[in-house]
Amino acid sequence: MRTFRLAAIAVAVVLFTVTACGTTGSSSAPPQQQQQRKEASQVTIGFAQRQMDAPYFVAMQAVAEDLAKQHGFKLLFQNANLDPVTQLNQVQTMLSQGVDVLVADIISPETQRPQLQQVAGQVPLIFLDSIIPGVGLTGVQSDNRQIGMLSGQLTAKRFNPATPVKVAILNGGPNDELVGPARQEGFLAGLKNGGLNYQIVASATATYTQEQAVPATESMLAAHPDIDLILGLNDSMSLGALKVLRDQRNTKTLVAAAADGQKEALAEISKGGCAGQYVSTGLNSPRLATEQAFDIAIKVATGALDPKTVPPHSFTKAAGIGCDNVAEFYDPGSVF
Repeated sequence: MRTFRLAAIAVAVVLFTVTACGTTGSSSAPPQQQQQRKEASQVTIGFAQRQMDAPYFVAMQAVAEDLAKQHGFKLLFQNANLDPVTQLNQVQTMLSQGVDVLVADIISPETQRPQLQQVAGQVPLIFLDSIIPGVGLTGVQSDNRQIGMLSGQLTAKRFNPATPVKVAILNGGPNDELVGPARQEGFLAGLKNGGLNYQIVASATATYTQEQAVPATESMLAAHPDIDLILGLNDSMSLGALKVLRDQRNTKTLVAAAADGQKEALAEISKGGCAGQYVSTGLNSPRLATEQAFDIAIKVATGALDPKTVPPHSFTKAAGIGCDNVAEFYDPGSVF
């Protein structure tokens, strides 16, 4: 399956080369033309989203639509359903529709790099959540390693440092080349900073969704019933793990997430308190990231911001969220 997917992406490279009309592409912003100011109502912004089967990504679309109504720009939205080739084709379609700026939450940074490097030579390309270092105008995301580490440090407080901790991990899958590994590395560093000795006894793919986390968790627990901690690299996967534990009446195994701050997870942390089964997560706000990325997109598209002045990378606020500070972040009425 992996070989087939890479072959399909290679075909997409050829298609992009043909349709780029001779553009060689570069990691920098597109060639500067005489800057003309526009009204936001004259602007079209494309949003290429990687998936819509988890609340985080749904929230990003909702925020983008709210911003389009607020500022008056035209929003073109496409969902790739975790297929890199589909996403590249969708990007090409949006280019043909005349987008002024493209915002993209990509699927496979390394395999999509050549094609999106070409796109960055045609229109300003802003990465959101998942980025390709060195490509495009800028990237906006949380500091995934940092928020993972802050969550891991909070989780470490729940365990006895003298006893090794058996950890199982729900990950994002083979295309998750940068974001998930950074979160996992950070969380495990947080456990270590908290004085814990840990052993990773199982790891399974759940592609950031609660639905896929359920069978993945069941399989890990069947093979390793003595797991002490299940780490999801986002809250959706951790909530799926929590459901399985409750269905099995397992109150011993704890759950934590490296990232997100999803309101359902914060409700669990708040309800359980400092003895609850859902221990911690890290702040990765889809609202903050989407607002920040689209603010840049609008200003560049209207001519209010010189692309040359945009920093190549920016992070949203980082925080670990646990029982002691969950009230600061939990809003039952929030979009996420």
